[in-house]
Formats: sequence, structure tokens, C-alpha cells
Amino acid sequence: MKLKILVLSMLALVFVATPAYAVEVLHPTKDNPNVVVGAQENYKNLYVAGGQITVNSNIKGDLTAAGGMVNVTGNVEQEALIAGGNINISGAVGNTMRIVGGNINITGPVGGDLVSAGGNISISGKSEVLGDLMIAGGNVIIDAPVKGNVKIAGGSVTINSVISGNVEITASKQLNFGPGAQIAGNISYRGPQVAVVDPAAKISQINFTKIQIKNVKPAMTGLLTLGLLIKLLAWIITAWILVHFKKNFALSLYEEFRLKPWENLGVGFLALVATPIAVIILLATLVGYYAAFLLGLAYILTLAVTVLFSSVVLGHFILSKIRKSAEAPADWQVVIIGVIVWMLLAFVPVIGWLIMAVWFLMALGAGVKLLKRSA
Repeated sequence: MKLKILVLSMLALVFVATPAYAVEVLHPTKDNPNVVVGAQENYKNLYVAGGQITVNSNIKGDLTAAGGMVNVTGNVEQEALIAGGNINISGAVGNTMRIVGGNINITGPVGGDLVSAGGNISISGKSEVLGDLMIAGGNVIIDAPVKGNVKIAGGSVTINSVISGNVEITASKQLNFGPGAQIAGNISYRGPQVAVVDPAAKISQINFTKIQIKNVKPAMTGLLTLGLLIKLLAWIITAWILVHFKKNFALSLYEEFRLKPWENLGVGFLALVATPIAVIILLATLVGYYAAFLLGLAYILTLAVTVLFSSVVLGHFILSKIRKSAEAPADWQVVIIGVIVWMLLAFVPVIGWLIMAVWFLMALGAGVKLLKRSA
């Protein structure tokens, strides 16, 4: 009961205390999971979450957005922090932009650094990065000029633009330099084969290091080591205890997760980002010092419990697809399958981690909504 009070206090501070510091929070209604910010609306710092998000307004401060699909056509004067399944950014961002998603398409200029992680990432020639560029993705295409340094880790990487700084790339499949590639700085490349360079490209000498692509066998072997077995067993036992004593909550969490996954993603991302801000705000006031401590403690505990529940929800999801039955499976089946698959995902670079992150945020959002509803 105390944990529940702490978590609800955390939510109250996120949604109530934050707007007092020139922050607007927009989220879906019961009737409409989508959020549209019109071009005539005025915001300084905006937090927005939902199934499908469209931001047409110019934001005078920072923008934080999370949803299944995120479209930003308005300009953001300061920083942008964005997460979603499909993301399209055509507006200008005045400072740093951090963006995580499945499919990411950027056509607007970025006035500072651009940090991005995702499955497919495309930065078109209509865009421009005035700072550094740091990317982790499956398929990466860079057509936009970059004033700073570039660091990329990905599967297939294509560069077809002017880069003023140094370039460091690790590509597990292939690196391509197109006819428009012009790189003034040093180029360091790690990959399984030499880069493909178009004759029209103007680049410096490539410092190439050949790497061997690891197959799944070493990862599977590592899973059987004593340390990981102990961790796996401890995780299974802890998750089973949690589900056994909170079975109704676990079932409700899965149902909430299943009904509105993308909305849950937005709510989870909002809670993940906004709560530390609330803690910092409280720490700035002498009266809120102890409240900040309790809120921070509840936040850490909530994240730890959500990781366990994420694996449980994953087990429910897998078994429901296998059995094609609405009947709830046994607790031990859900826990064992969910935990093992969850840990195996950690062995899959980029994509596996991205799936875990999205799944975690969905579970966190579902849990936040359940707790808020039962308050």
C-alpha cells in the first residue's frame, strides 16, 4: 500500500507540479488516443504522448513526444526528445535532438547534435546537422550535410553527403559512400568487408579494420555460463513470487497492455522522462527535499518492478499466440517463457535492445494507468 501511495504521488507530481514551471502536458483522452497540436497553438515547453501524435505548432522551448506514430512539422527552438514506432521530423530543431524509434525519417535541420537509435534511420538532403551526429541503427542513410563529427554503429550504412568532421563507423553488413560523399576529416571503419566507394566520392583514406561477425552460438554458449544461470534462476523466482502474490494485477496489466499498446508507450515514456524532472524541481526547494527523496526512491523501485512485469507480459503475449486461447496460462509457464525470451533479446544488438525498450515503456505506461485508475 505504501508503494502504491508513493507511485501515485510520483504521478501527481509529474502531471501537476511540472506545468507550474512553464511546461504543458498533453495526453490522450478516453475517446481519442491521438493528439494533434494545431499550428495556431502556442507552447513554450511541451510534453505530449499518445497513439498518434502530430505537432504542427512552433515550440518556443523544448519538445518531448512519445507515441506509436510521431509527426513533427512545426519548429522547435530548443531541444527535442522523441520516441515512437514511426517518426517523421520535417520541422527545424534549434538545439540538440535525441530520437529513438522503429522507422525514423528526418528532413528538417538540426541546430545542435543529433543522437538517434532505431531500426531504419534516414536523414535526407533537405536536412542539416550543425553539431555532431551519433547513430545506432539497422539501416542508416545519411544524405544531409554534417558540420561536426560522425559516429555510427549499424548494419548497413550509406553516406552521401558533406561531412566536415571525423567519421567513425562500425557496420556489421556494409558501408557505402555515394557520389555526393565529401569527407574532410579522418575516416575509421570497422566491418566484415571493405567499404564500397563511388568514383565520384571525395573522401580521405579509410582506416579499415576487418571484424568477424559473431554468430548466435557464442551468445547461446554464454547463456549457459554459471553466472547467467544464477541470474536467470533468481529472475524467474523473483518474477514468480511477484506474479503469485499480485496475480490479478498481472492479468490486468497484460489486458491493459494488449488493448492500447501505443498509447501505453507514450504514457510510459512520459513517466520515465518527467519524473526525474519533478525530482530536480523538488530538490530546488528546501521544503520538497524529503519528498524528492521519496519520489526518487519510488521511481527507482517502480522501474525495477516494471522490468520484471515486462518479462511476465511478454510471457503472456507469447503463450496467447501459441495457444490461441483466452484462458490465462499457469503462472510458472508465463514467468519461465517470458524471462528466458527477455534475456535472449539482450543478446541481439540494437534491434533486441530496441524491442526491450519499447516493451518496457508499454508495460510502464500500462502500470501507470492502472495505478492512476485505482486511486
